Amino acid sequence: MKPTETHNTPMPHADIQRNGSCHPSLLSTQDEDAHGRTEYPFPDKHTVSNLISWASKTLHDHDIDSPRLDAEVILSYLLDCKRITFYVHPDKSVENTVAVSYQKAIRRRSQQVPLQYITNHAEFMSLDFYIDERVLIPRPETELVVEAVIKKSQTLSKEKDIVMVDIGVGSGNIAIALAKKIDKARVFAVDISPDALSVAAMNAQRHEVLNKITFLCGDIFTPLEGYGIETKIDFIISNPPYVSSDEFSTLQKDVRDYEPYIALVSGEDGLHMFKRIITHTNTWLRPGGFIIFEVGEKQAQQIAQFIENTGRFKKPELVKDYQNIYRIIVAQMEEACG
Repeated sequence: MKPTETHNTPMPHADIQRNGSCHPSLLSTQDEDAHGRTEYPFPDKHTVSNLISWASKTLHDHDIDSPRLDAEVILSYLLDCKRITFYVHPDKSVENTVAVSYQKAIRRRSQQVPLQYITNHAEFMSLDFYIDERVLIPRPETELVVEAVIKKSQTLSKEKDIVMVDIGVGSGNIAIALAKKIDKARVFAVDISPDALSVAAMNAQRHEVLNKITFLCGDIFTPLEGYGIETKIDFIISNPPYVSSDEFSTLQKDVRDYEPYIALVSGEDGLHMFKRIITHTNTWLRPGGFIIFEVGEKQAQQIAQFIENTGRFKKPELVKDYQNIYRIIVAQMEEACG
């Protein structure tokens, strides 16, 4: 999820301010923080090299995995420039207001706030997405969902629209990527969170696919009623919440403390949303249509069995992710089912 180098999207919930007066108290430091870690004095001379050096040490001491990279990414975001500039002009002076914003941003990152929430950017399928705390951060493995849909869509007729439903749209990354990459895609994007849909719509406008996506607020298939697409959907796609309530406390701090709970947790076993979606597929999916899920680790076999037990699908395909974990399920409905 590599942040991009250009930043044109407004940031409704960002804490970072590019403008404003420099308040002296924001530049003050203490010898140790609340956890006994040494706090490095914030540099008096605000040059690129001084700021990045301070930030790298600070993030390293707070156990951030890539302190130098994160320090550079955040400063490049605030200065709206490419990181290579820092190596060409290391002694370039940085305005006080930007330096203050940088200090605040580094402090947030040192508290494990995800980098994507600080810069409001994430990359998915080579597309740049606006991201904030209202939505889950897109993961690289979710690209496998999009790739699976694209592959199966190539077997369908190109004479008519390919009707798709994305349940749990979040930032809109799946729906928008499909709308961009499949000419005949007609996407219905459903989410129970109005806040998530606001972010998704913003991203759809940014990528010029608003005319191909219908955003709907509500619970799974309920918002689709009245659109006349019962038994006409080619793809039901979902990367739903799949963490169990017991597993939630074991998640990494940056996920557990900052990403939306509603987008992560699904009942006691993490399978609740999958079962609800599968149960209703007979009403919505056309014969020969597909359901494609991203699933949690160790969930694939259980979900595949639940799909088979409906008696309406061919044997599901299981696709491994980059860590050799079965992560994607692709199941095609029988041509004649009832």
